[in-house]
Amino acid sequence: MSFADLAAHVFFTETGVPIPKRASGKSPLLGLHEGRAVYLLFNGVMGDKRPKGGNVLTGDVLAKLPPHHGPRVVYGEASRLSAERLAREGIVFRQIPYEIKVT
Repeated sequence: MSFADLAAHVFFTETGVPIPKRASGKSPLLGLHEGRAVYLLFNGVMGDKRPKGGNVLTGDVLAKLPPHHGPRVVYGEASRLSAERLAREGIVFRQIPYEIKVT
């Protein structure tokens, strides 16, 4: 599956609406919906082309995410941030593929 296809699916399942524009794979920010930013961490999107590069939410990855002053939902393979840090940063983390659900 391509980044654009996965991004469209993730955005739709998170928001219930189509992605605002086709994802290019150059940014993990998929779009905004009702003041909430939706991000997808995926191989290479953060510039790391290693097999697992950029899939895990770490402090370094968080610092490189396009900024948004409001709630954020981040999809990725795993998170190394504590529940307290996620809450402080206003982030809901959803693990791929297990937490991709239509709401």
